[in-house]
Formats: sequence, structure tokens, C-alpha cells
Amino acid sequence: MFSYKEIFNISELFSVKIGAAAFLASGVGGFLTWLYGGTTYNLLCMAALTLIIAFDWISGSVASKKDGSYASVYGLQGLTRTLVMLLLPVFGVLMDQIFSMPNLIFFLFWGGLMYHTLNSMTANFTRAGWDKLIPNWAIDYVASEIESKIKRANSRVTIPEEKEDESNK
Repeated sequence: MFSYKEIFNISELFSVKIGAAAFLASGVGGFLTWLYGGTTYNLLCMAALTLIIAFDWISGSVASKKDGSYASVYGLQGLTRTLVMLLLPVFGVLMDQIFSMPNLIFFLFWGGLMYHTLNSMTANFTRAGWDKLIPNWAIDYVASEIESKIKRANSRVTIPEEKEDESNK
């Protein structure tokens, strides 16, 4: 027999584990709200940027493994670049607060980062072989970015040199 008591067991809702998780979530949420300007709209914009960065990272990793240019040193550089990308809008928030502006500088940084990352993601999707997921006009729009990424990847690929067989001499 179905019982609402099993679904709405209030005593389980107030456990130490759930309380700790709620406390941690409120701290992280409060910090992110303060960091990115205190509006739901800013947080949604940063969530969108973070998602596009994640797509860019995933597709870039797949593409670099596919063309043999994958190396952890480039991943570490990318991690540093990503950290800077997530902190630039914070600088925009600070400048907006200093000059009493309505999120203008925040959105300048956010818009530029979205544009750049969407171009990079589109090029990486193409390099990874996922170009069927991207409209042709978008691929055409970022053709120079695709070409640049391919050149950069080719310069990173190391082809082992063939060693001469010593016994044939």
C-alpha cells in the first residue's frame, strides 16, 4: 500500500549530512552571487559561459587526441586560461561597482568571452568530427579559426624519427 509517510519523512530531511550539504551549497551559492554581481541574470550568463567552456574543453580534448596533438602541458595552459576567463567578468563587476554602472563592463567581458569561446568550440567540434552538430554557416564563419587550430595542432604533433638499422651498414 502506498504511504505518504515514506515520501514526506521530515526526520530524514533534517539529518546532519543534509544540513552540511545545505550549508555548503548556501555558502557556495552566496559566494558566486557576490562574485558575479548579485543578480540571477548574471549567474545565468556565467552558467552559460561555463557550459560553453566545458563544451570547448571536451571537444578540444577529443580533437587533440584524434589528431595526436594531445599533451598535458597544453591542458595545464588551458586550465590557466580558463581560470582567467572565469575571473575577467569578476573584474567587470568590480569596475561596474566602482563607477556605479549597470553591469556594462561585466557584459562587455562576458560577451567577448562568449563570442571567443563559441568560435573555439565550433572549430573544435569540427576538428573532433562533430561538424554534423553545427550549422554549415557557423562552420564557414569560423573557417579561419579551424585552419588556425589545425596548424597549431600540426605544429604540436611529434612524429618519431625513423632510426636506421645498424645491421644494414
